Amino acid sequence: MIKGVYGVNIAVKNLDEAVTRYEAATGVKAEYLAESDFAFPGLTGAKLNLNGVYLTLISSKAANTSVSSFLERKGEGVFLVSLRVDSIESDTASLKEKGLVFLLDQPARGNFGAVNFVHPKSMHGVQIEIYEPKES
Repeated sequence: MIKGVYGVNIAVKNLDEAVTRYEAATGVKAEYLAESDFAFPGLTGAKLNLNGVYLTLISSKAANTSVSSFLERKGEGVFLVSLRVDSIESDTASLKEKGLVFLLDQPARGNFGAVNFVHPKSMHGVQIEIYEPKES
């Protein structure tokens, strides 16, 4: 079951410049993320906790990532909306029954928890990430 919005991921060309801008605009200190905080290698980022909803700024350290492709095609901006779920497997199955198409056959897992991505064509041009955070 979808529990709520986890956050919004924003693709940026220069992470440090974006962090400075977002910290100044929101008054919230960003927490830098490790590469292991992402489902795929080659990404770097920082997140700002806005009362339990995260603005995550993501940049690419490699030329062959989905973020680098997004930046090349569309420029900086909203990359995806992240929704928190309780069970990635059953929630993926339920959403597939409703006609959504996922980018991965199986969820990606790591230190961050588990994620899968709904194809933007399934959601009117918006990429949705379903995210089951790792239990602390």
